[in-house]
Amino acid sequence: VSNTTPNPTSPRNGPTTPVKGSLTSPSNIVDLNLLSSSTILLTDDGDPIPALYLHRPDGKLPPHVYQTADDAYRAMMHGIEIDKFVKRGGSSRSLRPVSSKKSLGDKSNGGIADQFEIPTNQSILVSGESGAGKTVTTKIVLNYFAMLSRKLQEAMLNNDNVEDSRSSNTADSVANGGIVSPRSLIMGYGTNGATRRSRQNSCGDESSSLSGKDASIEQQVLQSNPILEAFGNARTMRNDNSSRFGKYINIAFSEKGQLLRASIDTYLLEKVRLIHQAKGERNFHIFYQLLQAASEEEREDLFLNDFTAKDFNMTNQSETYDRRDGIKDADMHKEMVDAMQVMKFGSETVRQLMRLIVAVLFAGNMTFSTNKSSSGVDSCALEETEASLAVAHLLGVSFDNLAASLTSKVIFVSGDIIHKGLDVGQAEKANEALIKSIYGAAFDFIAERINASICAGRGGVMNGSSDGSKGSSLLRRGVSEREQSIIPPGGASIGVLDIFGFETFETNNFEQLCINYTNETLQQQFNKFVFKMEQQEYEREGILWKFIPFPDNQDVLDLIAKPRSGILQILDEQCIVDWGTDRKFGLSLYQNCTKHNRFSVTSSQRVNNKFSIEHYAGYVEYTAENWLEKNKDQLPAASVELLESSDFELIGQIKKYVRSEGSKITTKSLGKQFSDSLKILRARIDSTMPHYVRCLKPNDDLAPDTFDPKNIVEQLRYCGVLEAVRVSRAGYPTRYPHDVFYSRYFPLCPDRSRDSGNLSPYHDESTDNLSEDQKQLKRLVSRVAAEVWQLEHDVHLRRLEAERRRLGTNTTVQQQPKETNNRDALARPETIDEFMRLDFSSRCAVAGLQLGKSKVFLRREAFESIEAIRNGKFGANVTKIAKYWRRYLARRYFIHVCRCAVKIQCLIRSSQAKEKTNELMKEFKQYLLMKEASRKILRSYRNHIAWNNEGADLRQKKAAVKTIQ
Repeated sequence: VSNTTPNPTSPRNGPTTPVKGSLTSPSNIVDLNLLSSSTILLTDDGDPIPALYLHRPDGKLPPHVYQTADDAYRAMMHGIEIDKFVKRGGSSRSLRPVSSKKSLGDKSNGGIADQFEIPTNQSILVSGESGAGKTVTTKIVLNYFAMLSRKLQEAMLNNDNVEDSRSSNTADSVANGGIVSPRSLIMGYGTNGATRRSRQNSCGDESSSLSGKDASIEQQVLQSNPILEAFGNARTMRNDNSSRFGKYINIAFSEKGQLLRASIDTYLLEKVRLIHQAKGERNFHIFYQLLQAASEEEREDLFLNDFTAKDFNMTNQSETYDRRDGIKDADMHKEMVDAMQVMKFGSETVRQLMRLIVAVLFAGNMTFSTNKSSSGVDSCALEETEASLAVAHLLGVSFDNLAASLTSKVIFVSGDIIHKGLDVGQAEKANEALIKSIYGAAFDFIAERINASICAGRGGVMNGSSDGSKGSSLLRRGVSEREQSIIPPGGASIGVLDIFGFETFETNNFEQLCINYTNETLQQQFNKFVFKMEQQEYEREGILWKFIPFPDNQDVLDLIAKPRSGILQILDEQCIVDWGTDRKFGLSLYQNCTKHNRFSVTSSQRVNNKFSIEHYAGYVEYTAENWLEKNKDQLPAASVELLESSDFELIGQIKKYVRSEGSKITTKSLGKQFSDSLKILRARIDSTMPHYVRCLKPNDDLAPDTFDPKNIVEQLRYCGVLEAVRVSRAGYPTRYPHDVFYSRYFPLCPDRSRDSGNLSPYHDESTDNLSEDQKQLKRLVSRVAAEVWQLEHDVHLRRLEAERRRLGTNTTVQQQPKETNNRDALARPETIDEFMRLDFSSRCAVAGLQLGKSKVFLRREAFESIEAIRNGKFGANVTKIAKYWRRYLARRYFIHVCRCAVKIQCLIRSSQAKEKTNELMKEFKQYLLMKEASRKILRSYRNHIAWNNEGADLRQKKAAVKTIQ
């Protein structure tokens, strides 16, 4: 799996980990063989792998297809946040670094600001040979995006009040050059980070209980796979579920990272498989699925009765009826029907599609008989058999009209229409054309219905996203309008390309040339992205760089599609003229292309109308038979009239996708339309940030746990992986414009205003003709180079110490000769003094930096070291700031607590005083009462005493009076 630079992937269980070690093929093979035995799996029951990469600590987990998907999502969210920050008034020049991704496509005369911009839209290109695992890898990528969107939606529902804080935190992160991760988005919405268990096929499991109205957009996107695979995949010699068409899935996300809608564009369905299959191969899955899973009622309505795959010419000619991977056709049919319900097809539409499929099956069983006329001209008639009667009924036409359309030809002469009879061979060709046209139109109809569902997504249908008249195939129109329409304002998209792999069979025809032409085009895009633009960038910047040769396949593309002289152009010329034949086409090729160094033809090939092309993956021999018919890809006018007379509702809906004689859609041949569609695809990919996934096949026998080194070596060499690894290791994948580098790393050189301590004291490196800003930048780069070297030197010393301890405390590690930097042929300095004695350019080269004319280039190791140093300084500063901040908070809290304590004490003491006063008042009142009572008692007592005393005196006086008397 690869992001900025493609790396090979482990073939077992799909993509896993890139090649490490030396660049020699044997070393790479050993690495891949070891990695193929690892426990990293693509599918799992508890969803630990996607969650593991979602919450991955950077640099701690090996590369995987989940990491590629996660990196694309992170890069998209980073671009969205950058755009939001710039719209709020920020400057993109002080926000983020420039990686090799965008700068590879820079114009030589472009300004730094233009070179600095990175596309927000992403694309993931899954490539490899047929059977290497591209379809499965695409499913994994889609499932990962659906998981991210589901978790984000759940988090948003759990907490709707943290958007402002998240936005400010994200802006701060962007301003510091950070990348917004899916985890930070999800964690920022108030979730606890716990991973919810989610099976790989959870959407498929739930589809049976969900209608299209209830299904989420994530489920709808995932449920498009069973439908397209049923109608577009088949078993081949190399693969049990080989995609016989290409597709580009464009997924639109909101500015918050939520999956909103998607669109699917299809490429070149292999309709010839409907007519011929090689031994060991099958026709499209839908035929076997329907015959296995049809109910009794369906069999009765569709005239199937007891028919099986062995009873139809379209499914029995290869004598292969099952799949080697153990998957049951009946189970896949049920999954497909459930998926159609999720995609809002409706039960009636599904029933009509099955009716059309059965009609195609019976059409393959129709036979013709020869009629001898008196004029000696042979004609034919359609035999009135069970198959032909069933086809007429299922297509909603009369038997006579069906027979007339297949046994006669409509000729337009000066505005008149002439019907000419056909012989048996021509009638069979007309029948084959009808079968291919109906099935191809049905496939386009299905793709368009899927787009109508997933383009609507959340928030309603975007303008132009569900125009059924346009069709879904890129052979019929461009894609830029719909691509732009599904992307919401402020949002972005991620495209996933699942295209047919390079093919070479015993007999290779027009379809194989188109498929291999596609792979050549994508290989050139790969070469341009990784090799050409990379090395041209180094040359423009004037940095030290040793040019690495790489394979260039532009001459192959010119051979196939160059105007006036290309194979497709010669084919179109033969299709235009009435007298054109396959034989004349072959002779024209021999005449015009023999001198081309990629084109070869032998004497035996000339006799058999064959030729060979040297592709990037090797020589392929093609036969030129039936190329004109396939390039025209037109349904005869008589058959078009037949479809017009049909009362079958579905025929009326799909006939707009049919390429018919005399219609405007035939202004371009199939080859020309396919070539134009590749240009559109190439332009789309060039406008995004590509991420590459290379799928490798461990063997050609589909055997588990079997690793064929020769097969792997050929795939690594042909797809350019080895050269890509060489460029990646010898190049500078990370780069910054001067001002961005300065604004990001200036804390590493606090005393950058003076030369002392920054530049070498052994060389006069101060330049008078430099501006002050340039001088400070040079001092900063010099200081950073020294910091990087010191860090790497410390790691080297610790490694030696660990080796000494491993060998024994009394063992002296043998002194190794000075290591030489293979990139720049410089010996690694052993001390900081030796390092500073090197000149400025040498110090930068040893440390892995290069100071270009407008940018600073960093090797991967140097970038990681600088980031580690920067993070360490930022961490120390953050710790110090946090320390003082916590001290401030603690002191402020202490003062507040003290004040509160005094206030509380005051209140408590006041309360206590009040209570004591009340008690004293009570005592005082009691004292007054007691005092008054005592006074009363005393007064009474005194009165009593006085009375007693007064009475005694009175008695004495009375007694005296009596005595006197």
